[in-house]
Amino acid sequence: MKSLASAEVLSETRARLLRVATDDQPLWGRMTVWQMMRHLGCSSELALGERPMEPVKGVPSALIKFVALRTALPWPKNSKTMPELIQALDECPETGFEELVGVAVAKMEDVARATRLAPKHPIFGSMTTADWMRLGYLHADHHLRQFGR
Repeated sequence: MKSLASAEVLSETRARLLRVATDDQPLWGRMTVWQMMRHLGCSSELALGERPMEPVKGVPSALIKFVALRTALPWPKNSKTMPELIQALDECPETGFEELVGVAVAKMEDVARATRLAPKHPIFGSMTTADWMRLGYLHADHHLRQFGR
């Protein structure tokens, strides 16, 4: 299973992020390419423990985590984004697209290098380093495919 723990997968994912262009259009969803880059950077901040979020109530987290991280089932194309991540899109100062890409890549690399990541995810509950590495790859891959990358 692909994970940011693999130097090869990290390099491949970085290259895909760097190929994203400002005029890329989503194949599904309402997120713009600018929002997607900001979203990926903020999601890495969650893993790094830099962006606290409230737990999401609903289906048992262990079941959701298993399906999302350990099965080959594709992620839903229009799943809801956590409110804190939606709010974070509005926090984004005026910045160039290249800077947003740079932050998304740097934060992803920070996650890959991290020796200590957040103990919990708002939806998936308890997380190991291996869980965060797998999630980091799957989440980036999901959004890169959203924009045809």
